[in-house]
Amino acid sequence: MEMSEKWMRHYSSNHQILLVGEGDFSFSLCLASAFGSATNITATSLDSEDELCEKFKYAMHNVRRLERYGCDIQHEVDVHTMSFDNSLSLRRYDRIVFNRINRSRVFIYS
Repeated sequence: MEMSEKWMRHYSSNHQILLVGEGDFSFSLCLASAFGSATNITATSLDSEDELCEKFKYAMHNVRRLERYGCDIQHEVDVHTMSFDNSLSLRRYDRIVFNRINRSRVFIYS
């Protein structure tokens, strides 16, 4: 049985959504909960799983819930090199959301 399309502001359950720079993965979990599924969501984090555990109290809890929703979760994804990652660059996305910028890794180009 096909699920009906659900909207949450600018995002549809029919969109292919790439979330870049998730912190504790609460935004992606919010979308997944609203849609009832996350098979259309790829959520990325610059941090490793170990770093997430250190930085965010509920991050891994959110990640596990997202996995049950069918979310594609990728750790250690750097926005500056992600275009070279075939698992991301070969897919088409309807929405790309840049959530969190790690200021220690911001480069200024002149």
